[in-house]
Amino acid sequence: MKHTGSVPFIYASAISALPGVLDDQGGRVDRPFREAGVPVELASEPEQVLPMRGYLALFEAAARETGDEFFGVSLGERTEISDLGTLGHLITGAPTLCRAIAVTDIMIRYFSPTARCRLEIDAETALWHYRLTPVGDFHEALRLDSEYSLFLFRAVVRLAAGPDWQPNEILLAQATPHQLRSLQSRLGAPTRVGGTGYALVFPRDLLDLPMTYAKPLGKMKRRALLAQLISSGPEGSFIGSLRAIVRGQLYGGYPEMSSVARATGLSVRTFQRRLAEQGLAYSELVADVRRDLAREMLADPSRSQLDITLSLGYSDAANFSRAFKQWTGMAPSEFRRSMLPSPAAT
Repeated sequence: MKHTGSVPFIYASAISALPGVLDDQGGRVDRPFREAGVPVELASEPEQVLPMRGYLALFEAAARETGDEFFGVSLGERTEISDLGTLGHLITGAPTLCRAIAVTDIMIRYFSPTARCRLEIDAETALWHYRLTPVGDFHEALRLDSEYSLFLFRAVVRLAAGPDWQPNEILLAQATPHQLRSLQSRLGAPTRVGGTGYALVFPRDLLDLPMTYAKPLGKMKRRALLAQLISSGPEGSFIGSLRAIVRGQLYGGYPEMSSVARATGLSVRTFQRRLAEQGLAYSELVADVRRDLAREMLADPSRSQLDITLSLGYSDAANFSRAFKQWTGMAPSEFRRSMLPSPAAT
């Protein structure tokens, strides 16, 4: 990434199946999320983003909670491509496997800017590579995420090759003999250490297969989804990153400054100094995000005012109504009525 002061993110759809896996393995769902500083509610908000630090910390906390050395594999077994929100729709909507892989490789930078995918082709074989740039000190989480991603890659290929398809071989960046044996058993294919990243190896001929087990998208719909995915990411600046972090933290209540600072990898003191350099107080930042998000939610007639109140971190509707009137000079109900289309002239 460019050094713009921005924070790396990933879309919350990547953790959509995580609460279910924790529950299945007898772990407490709330504890890993709390340890990682990630609101558990984000697992149900696929188009929201969470900081990569929080995502990786959540992987490590979930592995500790369950005692599952291969938690990434367990999560990959549970996750469907259709669970990945807009990116999932783009992948399953591709006409052929080759196009689906191309969409994944191109769009992964919007879905997770620290991740890179690459398709390598020779006369008979295709290698689909995955690599995640290190973020902080989450070395174990990098392995868990990479194994999770290999399962997602396999799920993509199966949309064309069939639900029982297995790769010819799986390459790992590093693994102990025990890990190699265990992963080979879980993945159902020969596994070896090779190269600097992780990769699936399969026959080149598969690339021409249609996505038989998916639902192809029309060109206009595909373009609309591409635009939606690109535009939904946070701004590439420090303040843009903070707004995205605060927005996600609001799902768990009022976002504490220490939690937001942790998500950026900064101490609270350094975080406050960076905010001051931007001429912004923390309370102003939270109020700005709440105001914009409140307007967005009120414009959606399917969302109740109680749901909006709780999603913005307010304890009751009266507090939300009072704050909204201070921002806009209008009560939430009045603002919502103003957003309704005018009756057609008769």
